Formats: sequence, structure tokens, C-alpha cells
Amino acid sequence: MSPELSAAIAALVEAHTPPPPAPEESEASADGDTSEVTEAAPAPAPEPAPVVVESGMTVPAAAHFALAELLKNRGYNLYVTVAASHWPQEKKSRKNPDPPPEHFKVATVLRNPSAGDSPAFWWSVDLAPGEPIDSLVSLFAGADWQEREQWDLVGVVFSNHPDLRRLMLPEDWQGHPLRKDYAIDTPHAPWR
Repeated sequence: MSPELSAAIAALVEAHTPPPPAPEESEASADGDTSEVTEAAPAPAPEPAPVVVESGMTVPAAAHFALAELLKNRGYNLYVTVAASHWPQEKKSRKNPDPPPEHFKVATVLRNPSAGDSPAFWWSVDLAPGEPIDSLVSLFAGADWQEREQWDLVGVVFSNHPDLRRLMLPEDWQGHPLRKDYAIDTPHAPWR
């Protein structure tokens, strides 16, 4: 990947990344006394970490469509795949006292067929349950059925998709069978 493209991706991701939260300010002393609270300058907001551009990076959902559009305009015009996975909330333990919340991870892969070795670039987006991700069908026709498949089996909603409906399962199927919280022994007539 050229340094120019890396810089463009970094700028795009930085523009779509919300700033880190400012540190909490305390109005009271340690013993709860507020009589001697003075106006102090607010603590400076922490500097955002620099964006490291590499294949496999995680980007904010707000940058997903713009990143795909940028890459397509730079020759990455072959839509290879999209894959979604479900990550349920893990239980707290001594080994993992602060587990991440339930979320979905959506990975997208594009390829540049005009380059000599046909380089690929992929990125992922973390989504909260029910949070949609922009559809790439308006950029890549090949995204149509692949996004439908991910919705059908995992339950990820692709906003602005022209025809988001079941692809592999019957329309009356309840749930999304590749979610990790989907019971493996769920009855489904006429199969079981």
C-alpha cells in the first residue's frame, strides 16, 4: 500500500473517530467537603492515539462506507467478502474481571486486481447489538447477497440495503442460527 493511501485512510478514520472522554472532575475533597472547592482549569482531554493503518484494522462504524469508497476509488474495486461474528457477553472472572460487552464484529475484504500481486485490504467494525452498519451494495453489486447472508445467519443489519431479507432460510424462520446464543437444539420443522 502506498504511503499516500495509508495517509488518506488514517485521515479518514481519524475524522470518524469520536474523541476520547475527558477525565472526570471532582467537585469535592476526599472527605466530601465542598467548602474549599476552587475553580481549577479543566484537565486537558487525552490525546487520541495515532491511527495505525494496516490490513485487519478496526474502524468506527461511521467510517465503514467512506473507507470502502476511498479504497474503491484507489483501485480496490473487487469485493471479496463480508463476514460477521457474534460475541456474547463473557462472565466476569478473576482472569477476566472486566469482560467486553456483547457485540458483533463485521469484517470486509476488498482486492485491487490491477496491481501486480492483487493486494487485499480488510478491516473490521465492532457493533453493539441492534446497531446497523452501512451497506456497500451501492458501491459493489457483489455485496448484495453476501450482506443478506450475514443478516440471515448472524443478524447484522445493513442500513440502506435495497433488499435485506432472508437468503438461505425460510422467511418464517425465527432467530439467526450463527449467533452464539442460538440454542443448537431449537426445533425447526420439518427438519427436527
